[in-house]
Amino acid sequence: MKNIYCVIMAGGQGSRLWPLSQMELPKQFVDLTGVGKTMLQLTYERFRTICEPDHFVVVTNKNYVGLAHEQLPEMPAENILCEPFRRNTAACIAFATLFIKQKDPDVIEIVTPSDQLIINEKMFIENAMAGVEYAGAGDNLITIGVKAYKPETAFGYIQVGSPVSEQFPTINKVKTFTEKPNEEMAQVFYECGDFCWNSGVFIWSVRAISDALTKFLPNIQKQFDALDKLPSSYWTEQTVSRIYEECENVSIDYGVMEKAQNVFVVQTDAQWSDLGSWDALYEQGEKDARQNVVVNGKAIIYDSDRCLIHVSNDKYCIIDGLQDYMIVDQEDILLICPRKNGQKSWKYATELNLKLNNKS
Repeated sequence: MKNIYCVIMAGGQGSRLWPLSQMELPKQFVDLTGVGKTMLQLTYERFRTICEPDHFVVVTNKNYVGLAHEQLPEMPAENILCEPFRRNTAACIAFATLFIKQKDPDVIEIVTPSDQLIINEKMFIENAMAGVEYAGAGDNLITIGVKAYKPETAFGYIQVGSPVSEQFPTINKVKTFTEKPNEEMAQVFYECGDFCWNSGVFIWSVRAISDALTKFLPNIQKQFDALDKLPSSYWTEQTVSRIYEECENVSIDYGVMEKAQNVFVVQTDAQWSDLGSWDALYEQGEKDARQNVVVNGKAIIYDSDRCLIHVSNDKYCIIDGLQDYMIVDQEDILLICPRKNGQKSWKYATELNLKLNNKS
């Protein structure tokens, strides 16, 4: 559709999924799910049903611009914006919004992370299009909320208010945002029934988010207003670096969504997952009779239960007598550890790098 742009935020490092995700090849550029496509490619294809290739904008780190272009060759190279360094989602969104504004200030913008798994994509897009319609009806900031099916401490929560109107029955006012809760509060939120998970997917008009940034994060918007005086072809790395140096390191959730009054939520039940951890990858994987998950590779499994296996496609992996283990093979690194220790993968990575550096 001509009036919709999709912004894909693809600058993260994904350290919690090491060694599958590494600094030189983070998780958004990796086939995490064994389907032959990277998370970035899956995200692009998800929204390609409603956006033309030249209406996509990818914001990523300068080290990954080549990867993004290689994996999304259909998209114009100029639509891959280079962040000089990480400044969280508010600066990222302000940067992408300015780029879109210079092309067309009267469009709706969908902003999405690049590392989400959505099983029922048809339902998800239908829900998103309801948000697009409501975003176009006024000065509305919209987030997609995911119906919670269990108490979860890894996600932020949205408290859902009353529906806005009969014309938009799936759109509700947002009462509150809550950061990742402890186990007790997650149980309360789940049992209450008024809370959904915060997907981190946003929908708004270019004008609405620009006005919100001006009101709630004026310093960030001021920096990009200065950049607006130059056409995007003159946005050199040095120029953008100076802008980013002056921006606060703040998320769009905390900086804008938690403060604004014109914030709404459209809920989805589209089997969504933020693949930010090994537990999430295991949970979403197809399980055999003994609850083992083979994401990638050719596994022969004996007397083993609840294991997660992700190895090279051309490698046979024989597992015998393991309970609740994960086996991850990525080029020159092999990780074998209890699944409960998967959250320590960043620590393993740090210690390995220290040893390698000491040897050199």
